[in-house]
Amino acid sequence: MEVAVIILLLMVWASYLYIGGTYTYRSIKYALMPVHLRWELYPVPHERDAEFGGSFMQEVEWWNKPIKKSFIKDLFFILKDYLTFFQYFRLNKGYWAVIYMWHVGFYLIVAFHGLVALGAIFEVCGLHITDSGGSAVLYWITIVAGVAGFAFGCLGSMGVMARRMNDPDLNLFATPKHFFSYIFYLFVFLSGLIAWAGFDLHMVEYREFYHAVFTLDGEAVLDAALVVHAVLFALFLFYMPSTQAMHYATKFFMYFAVLWNDGPNFQGSKVEGKLQKLLKQTVTWSAPHLQTGKDWVEICTNPIDPKEVE
Repeated sequence: MEVAVIILLLMVWASYLYIGGTYTYRSIKYALMPVHLRWELYPVPHERDAEFGGSFMQEVEWWNKPIKKSFIKDLFFILKDYLTFFQYFRLNKGYWAVIYMWHVGFYLIVAFHGLVALGAIFEVCGLHITDSGGSAVLYWITIVAGVAGFAFGCLGSMGVMARRMNDPDLNLFATPKHFFSYIFYLFVFLSGLIAWAGFDLHMVEYREFYHAVFTLDGEAVLDAALVVHAVLFALFLFYMPSTQAMHYATKFFMYFAVLWNDGPNFQGSKVEGKLQKLLKQTVTWSAPHLQTGKDWVEICTNPIDPKEVE
């Protein structure tokens, strides 16, 4: 029994290290990617007159004027997008209702496990978490986050799956992996809800579990329902980076590096330096109008005569 508990505790550690490492590695990889072709779509939030559309490039001799941008506006837009999903609401209100509930469930279940872990750390340090006194806020927030997260996650998983199955526009792009994910996530949320409603109304068992995680206590006595949820949540963390859930990180780069990266390519600027390096890359693929083995500068300055291609 002790060996099985240790394996479970190590599995929890491995899942957190894996998802943290994977998200960090991919984020660094995205940040170091070449300059992206920018989408010429307006308005851009950080523009001074973004609410009216347009760009600073419409101003007369804009290159001789200081470019004014507001990072606060960009940040506000991203927070609004993450917290309200307003673009879904504008395009498809029925789908927004379930996708928003689903994502709130994800936010809350992650927050719940973080709060339980925080409570366990306090208890390792000798501070007992109760429903009164100085620890009452953490006690009640943990319960609210957990119950709401489990409930919203269950309803959202079933709702998104139903919309995918019955909406022709959404079903067209649905894959077997989508439906596997919906069912798997439903079990993750449902297992947490059952563990709370049937065995741990005060979330005491959860804190004791994370206490065992931090101390690697192989002799900890764990409730079966909680073990099921712990295993499913660990598998959930292992599974997340291989799904579309990477958009929690990639969306940031999509906005700042693609949609909103309107920095001009002035002579001697960092943008020019990056582009010069890209232009010196050797073309390794072949086509009738390209000279394989040469870099882009040579190809663009010495184009092949179309008549010779014919």
